[in-house]
Amino acid sequence: MNDTVASEIAHFTNLSHIWWGAKTVAGQKRYDNKLTLFQQNCNVRSGARILEVGCGDGEFTKRLSQMKTRNVTITATDITPRVVTRARKHIKNPKVTFQIDNLENMRFKRRSFDIVCGISILHHVTLQKSLHEIYRVLKNGGKIFFTEPNLLNPNIYLGLHIPILRRKMEFSKHERAFIRWQLQKELLKAGFIHVEVKNYDFLHPLIPARYIHHAERIGHIAEKLPLIKEISGSLMIYAEK
Repeated sequence: MNDTVASEIAHFTNLSHIWWGAKTVAGQKRYDNKLTLFQQNCNVRSGARILEVGCGDGEFTKRLSQMKTRNVTITATDITPRVVTRARKHIKNPKVTFQIDNLENMRFKRRSFDIVCGISILHHVTLQKSLHEIYRVLKNGGKIFFTEPNLLNPNIYLGLHIPILRRKMEFSKHERAFIRWQLQKELLKAGFIHVEVKNYDFLHPLIPARYIHHAERIGHIAEKLPLIKEISGSLMIYAEK
């Protein structure tokens, strides 16, 4: 285990939650929106084997398990044992299996999964090493879906570069964010095809519940505006093998 991995495990072991924003109504709505995007892009078929890496407390896992597609199996992994224990207590569904595993060196055989997905995980790991592992365990013709923080978003940029904000936002020591076009190059370099990295999400987790609908309407417009869209909160990643 290298120092970066050990540091990440220690960071999330000492937190009572994976992400502070998951405790808000707007934060939960963001997870709902991620599932909608996942279903729109991945077109999950009956019998699909899904791997979720960096599952954390299982917020997205829970939503995956509620999909109506028949005979889907979900393997959800995280490197932090305490986090996996919490997720197991949080979600009890026969479709879901939780495992402790390292994204940079996974235990699964080649071409094991139809879909590999993850929410805000790639910015915690060695990117190329992780992308090659994802590619390895993905079946030919398989799909990937990830959402990651956008470095050009002012809130994220300041949070990463100002120490007091970094602590307040509970960023780990090695946490970073991505720029859309650079991330697209990395995916192509790893061998993926039909790569799409899109700006989305202007819904801040601290927006009060009564304003969520209005904020999302404005956000959907902003996602389509040249230049403005580049400061979105998140990047949506889709690609195929």
